[in-house]
Amino acid sequence: MDQKLLLDIRILKFQDYIRRKPERPFGYYGLGVQYLLSGTPRLADKMFMQALKKNPSYAPAKLGKLEVLLAENKFIAAAQYYRKNSDLFMRKKIYAKRIQKTVSGIYSLQSFSAYCRNFRSLFVFDEKIGALQKISGADKQNPVADILLSMYFLKKGRNDEKALTLFNICVGLAGINDRLRWDLIQALSKKEPSVARDIRLAGLFTAIPENAFGTDYANLLISCFMAQKDIDKVNHALSEFAKRNMTPSKKVMWEYINFCNSNNLWNSTLASFCKYLIESGWINGLLARTAIQLKSKGIIDEKDRMFKILSLYGYT
Repeated sequence: MDQKLLLDIRILKFQDYIRRKPERPFGYYGLGVQYLLSGTPRLADKMFMQALKKNPSYAPAKLGKLEVLLAENKFIAAAQYYRKNSDLFMRKKIYAKRIQKTVSGIYSLQSFSAYCRNFRSLFVFDEKIGALQKISGADKQNPVADILLSMYFLKKGRNDEKALTLFNICVGLAGINDRLRWDLIQALSKKEPSVARDIRLAGLFTAIPENAFGTDYANLLISCFMAQKDIDKVNHALSEFAKRNMTPSKKVMWEYINFCNSNNLWNSTLASFCKYLIESGWINGLLARTAIQLKSKGIIDEKDRMFKILSLYGYT
């Protein structure tokens, strides 16, 4: 179904909910979210305000107001709003993750790049960045200011001590944009190579970032996804490799064969990896059993060259 049509339907549903239950903040909040998704942040803000009139401590509406400020590029106001409501926002991990995801999502937008470039004067530029730096420095924890500054420093290619300190703070935050996390890792690894081998950080990715393909890190990420036993992540990562006519390392192929056997997965990707490894001279019982199983399921033709190779090693 068309995305705009879906939004229109949801807007009508929440408007109906408000008519039926006007005293509940949820309806106003839900309608505000739909307005925000439809690109009308001012209408969204009005709905979030209505929700807060019904319940001044309604956390979802406060999150919505923060997201409106970010959508309108009012970054300093957003950092200040987080400061004002930090106790509420830090109450649940899901709130923190949502905020960090929303702020970091700006990184890939052209509007943020334009924000970094287009200031009326150097004075205004310094004033805005300086305000964020003051908030970041004064607050024990303000992910809005920290992430915004990190994104700005990355765009400007800064790698001084202040920038690296912020990069270290942000790189391990839950929910941040995969591309941002990868760029932070690249920046940090220039002085701390071990960062690019940190399994904990790799495990935070939801997918392989576009600009990580062709690097060893892409292989590390697939290994992490398999260690997490996340079949969807693994399948998506391998399909992205295939789209680019690329293959993971032999080590990852071998791990994938173990992964598929452990999870009873049988597919053409597994078949191609088996074929590649066997024809490369990687021969053992697991590979042979996997190939035979794939043949029995009709995924590999029994006349495939790999079976001639296996027969030379006594596997039939």
